[in-house]
Amino acid sequence: MADNLRGVEALYRIIEVLKSELNSNPFCNSVTVGTLTEIDLAKMTIFPMAHLTLENVIHNDNSLTFQITIFNLDVVEISKDVPTNSIYGNDNLIYIWTNQLYVINKLLSRLKSSFTSYEGWELDGNPSSDFINKEFENMLAGYQTTFSLMVPNDISKC
Repeated sequence: MADNLRGVEALYRIIEVLKSELNSNPFCNSVTVGTLTEIDLAKMTIFPMAHLTLENVIHNDNSLTFQITIFNLDVVEISKDVPTNSIYGNDNLIYIWTNQLYVINKLLSRLKSSFTSYEGWELDGNPSSDFINKEFENMLAGYQTTFSLMVPNDISKC
């Protein structure tokens, strides 16, 4: 089994592990992969969602480093009621940010603690999450997080 966890075959395993971990979170309803513009963001049943975008691969001597961006998104709902609190307003923006921070923080914590138990996987550096505030056509909020995941490369230099 170790052979499919290394080198170029690792891409399949990375996607499956990230998808499985995200789907196990109660604040993630669906996981998609590809370009965000390919997703039907008007389809309300997919939210809250995580979307994986594979950015690039760095070919090191003995490893491959995959740069991955995850969008954790949910739909902002605006209440017609008069806001009772000037800080939180009349929408669920803070609620979404809190829940989606939990989703991405749990995933990154598990990657850092090697929950995958795949020999040689390593989260490279310290990921950073950018806020998404009422963007796209249906006012989505959440986070955009980019991180690098290093895996062994078993293809010889010779």
